Parts: sequence; structure tokens; C-alpha cells
Amino acid sequence: MKRDEVLARLGFTVPDLKKKRVIIHSDVKNEADDPFAIMHHLLTPSIEVKGIVAGHFEWIASMLPMFAKQQGLSLEQLEASDNNMFTARGTSMELSYQEGKKLLDLAEIEDIPLIRGSRYELSDLNQLPESEGADFIIQEAMKEDDRPLYVALMGCMTDLAIAYLKEPRIADRVIAIWIGGGAYPAGEDEFNLKQDIKAARVVFESPMMVWQVPKNTYKTIEISFAELIRYVKPCGAIGAYLCQQMFALNDKMGSSPQMARHAFPHGETWCIGDNPTLSVLLQSGERVSWHMEKAPFIGDDATYTPNPEGKEIRVYDSIDTRMSISDLFAKLGLCYGK
Repeated sequence: MKRDEVLARLGFTVPDLKKKRVIIHSDVKNEADDPFAIMHHLLTPSIEVKGIVAGHFEWIASMLPMFAKQQGLSLEQLEASDNNMFTARGTSMELSYQEGKKLLDLAEIEDIPLIRGSRYELSDLNQLPESEGADFIIQEAMKEDDRPLYVALMGCMTDLAIAYLKEPRIADRVIAIWIGGGAYPAGEDEFNLKQDIKAARVVFESPMMVWQVPKNTYKTIEISFAELIRYVKPCGAIGAYLCQQMFALNDKMGSSPQMARHAFPHGETWCIGDNPTLSVLLQSGERVSWHMEKAPFIGDDATYTPNPEGKEIRVYDSIDTRMSISDLFAKLGLCYGK
């Protein structure tokens, strides 16, 4: 069915003038929180979802030789592991694409475009990887529309960077909402940034507007498994799957001796840290929960160095976690509950 038919189950509408154009960009299969954020966008009528771009999560694949050595395994043995976070080089984007298809099927939404992004991170800025997702961003950004195009980035910035490098004019038409980077002022080792540091530099050094939700902010939006059983699992096939895929990853990673020394996963809670890509659009524009920073230089180790000449970017200090989680649960219940 069409997305509008699903949204009709909510029982309310949003004036057209209050709707925002959004492209979702997600490394859908990288981790268990992305599907929750994608569904939250899809079930929010103030968001005109123009499409979903499947992003890569190649940093882990690029580190496979080191991981194999640490675990006393051959590279072939590690690649054959059933842990979906250990992916062979160049395959992660396709995994995200296939997971995106599954989500749309389970959600019974058939009219939202799903587009493949780049298979790899940026290497040579003069030889850009192929990216249908980048071309889609350009196409949507250059359409005649007085409203900005928001690109909700739940992982790497690769495809947005490619789009900008191919068509710099999109910088005046796009607002990048990015879940990534460490806390200010120093930055830190942060997963989404490590996926493609060169791409992040391209976007930070461009004139494009950036709304950044750094690690210290996105980590504050956390849910318990008991909440998921109570509020999400009863919500049809999509609700059951959202829970199942998170619980499965929790069991797999939590039972791995290699993960024993890590704080993640936590046991019976999970950070749904990609949902703030919607929270910042959903919460009132009169609520100032952010400050402005000069876009820093980004080091190879994902740390920041002050850049007095950097453009001003919006950095979120807090997210309304109560509204974000309650709104997600309510929309799933209204659209797919019994």
C-alpha cells in the first residue's frame, strides 16, 4: 500500500506548509537501531520522505585483518563468521539495501524509493565511487522547491560528500542532519565518523549547513527490552521484527568472548541513537537545545582541532528523549497495533 494509507491510521494530518522534505540515509544493516529510526521517519506525517539511501559501513570490513589477528583466526575464518558486523570488503552497502527492502515489505509501504549508495568510502577525491544515492540527492536538491532538503544521515557521510563534489550547488539547498562525531571540543573515537573521515571533512569544509548530533547527545536516547516487548512487539509483523533483530544482535554480541570487555551491548537496554535525526525535526523550532560551533578540522584519529575559519554548524546538546520514544511507540501502535 502507499505510505499515505498507513499514515491515515494515525487519525490526524499535518498542513502541507509544515511538511519537511527528507532523504533518509542509513547503514541499515550495520546495527539494530537504524530500522527503528527509519520506521519513525516513515510514520511521521510532517516528513515528506523522498527516498531512502542505503549506506555502507566499510570501516569494520577494512579492519578485518587486524580483527582476525587479534582473535587468532584466518581472514577466511573471520569472514565466514555469522556475526553480521563482520562483513567482507565491499558488501556492506548491499546488506543495507536488502535490509531496507525487508523493512519496507514488513511495513507494507510500496511507494518509497530505495536507492543504493556507494560501496566504499572516499579514497581519491578526483575519482569518486559510483553512487546512485549521490545522484538521487542531487536530483532532489536541485528540484524547484522553496523548502530545504534535509538529508538525515544515520552513518557515514560518503554519499552526501560525493553529491556535493559532483554538484557543489546543492550546498545552498541541503541541510545535513548527522548522527556522528565525538563531544566538543576535542572529539573522540566515534563509529559513524570513522566510516569515512574524508567524507566528513568534505561536508564540514563545504558551505553546506550541518546539524550535528554528537555521541554524547545521541547516546542519551535509550530504551529497555521490557519497553519493546510491551509497546513494539505487538505492532504487527514490523513490530515483531524490530524487536527480534535487536534481541538477536544483543544475544550474538553479548555472548561473544571478544565483546566481553566492551560496554556494548549493555544487556537489556539499547541506544536508539539514530532517532534524533527525526527528533530535531519533530521538536519545536522554538526550543533551543543546541549551540553553534566553528566546524573543526577532523584528524585521522577522529579528534577535532579548532578551525577559526570554519563555518558555523549547529551542534545539539540535548534531545527530548521522552517525546522521541513516546512518539515512536504511539505511531507504531496506531499504524500497526491490534
